[in-house]
Amino acid sequence: MSEKPANMRQHLIDTLWRGQDPFAGFPRRLYADTPNELAHGPHPYLLEAIDNAKPTVAVEIGVWKGASSIAMAKRMKEIGLVGGVMLSIDTWLGAWDHWFNDDWYPGLAFEHGQPMLMRTFMANVLATNTEDVILPIPLDSVNANEVFRRSNLQVDVIHIDGGHDYRAVMSDLEAWWPLVRPGGWVVGDDYVHDGNWPGVRQAFDEFYEKRGLFPFEHGGAKCRIQKPV
Repeated sequence: MSEKPANMRQHLIDTLWRGQDPFAGFPRRLYADTPNELAHGPHPYLLEAIDNAKPTVAVEIGVWKGASSIAMAKRMKEIGLVGGVMLSIDTWLGAWDHWFNDDWYPGLAFEHGQPMLMRTFMANVLATNTEDVILPIPLDSVNANEVFRRSNLQVDVIHIDGGHDYRAVMSDLEAWWPLVRPGGWVVGDDYVHDGNWPGVRQAFDEFYEKRGLFPFEHGGAKCRIQKPV
């Protein structure tokens, strides 16, 4: 965008949601389930990305119950980023691995065959008073990316935590890297060397090696890369 709106969240409500805030009138207590991750504290890469980039637009791909989005939104408020927005992108329908993991499957909160996880996310956002920063985009990564392109949006910080296989991660990197502004930050989740999620690590390594940005910093199951200026 040639000139950023003073309040990006409200601008996107007006343009994408036709003026209707998705949190307006949502029953705060009915689906409350504050994420356990909040009790343990967020990964420092997420908070440092907010501190360093001071984003107008922060994005998370793969949101689940909202712990990371909430942590980043809280940080945006703490450092006074008035008018910024944390865009939480997820279908809230789960991915293929949720159907095969007995620990994750119940979290989808099925109701007559339909996952209702988004209700929990919405309630958690309201319970943490971050609804003035967070805006959900209930789309898959590919369609959300097209919305961004058509809206001429650039991303200052993005947390990629969607699919856990090579194809999904590579697809997210290829789609979203061009929208990250120079100097912006990409934080990737589940970047581990313990044999779990080998496709995640392979995708990040290959993608950034081709761009001369390998090796990059990683630790605590996450990696981070700053886009060259």
